[in-house]
Amino acid sequence: MRAIDQWFTPERRQAIQVFAATLAPLLIMIGFGNDQTWEQVLILLGGVLQFFASVLSLIHLKRGDWGAAWTVIRGALYTLAAVASPSLVILGLYDETTNAAILTGLSLGLSSLSSLLAIFVGKQQQLEAATRFRRA
Repeated sequence: MRAIDQWFTPERRQAIQVFAATLAPLLIMIGFGNDQTWEQVLILLGGVLQFFASVLSLIHLKRGDWGAAWTVIRGALYTLAAVASPSLVILGLYDETTNAAILTGLSLGLSSLSSLLAIFVGKQQQLEAATRFRRA
């Protein structure tokens, strides 16, 4: 995983996006899609690259830091959904009502999982504090 992390730098992600952006006009010119389609594809690509970068950032977190890990994962999911879902509506995969239901469901689900995680992280933090107190 470290090799991927070292290869997938911000500069490389930018180069991937630039390559896709320069390839899109060529594909439009030869009849493979139109401006609106490729605009949404490029937006989706940017969202996926950002999601992957966020997931890779979990590598740098300290082991056992569940609160920080969850924050990164939740932010990555929100970002991906906020970018991908509207683009998929524009591409005609589903309608605005489905988009609203997906985003609402994701938000409620992540909020519920955050509340559940708070139960366990809170207890873990209390145990760590008690252990430090005994050592002092």
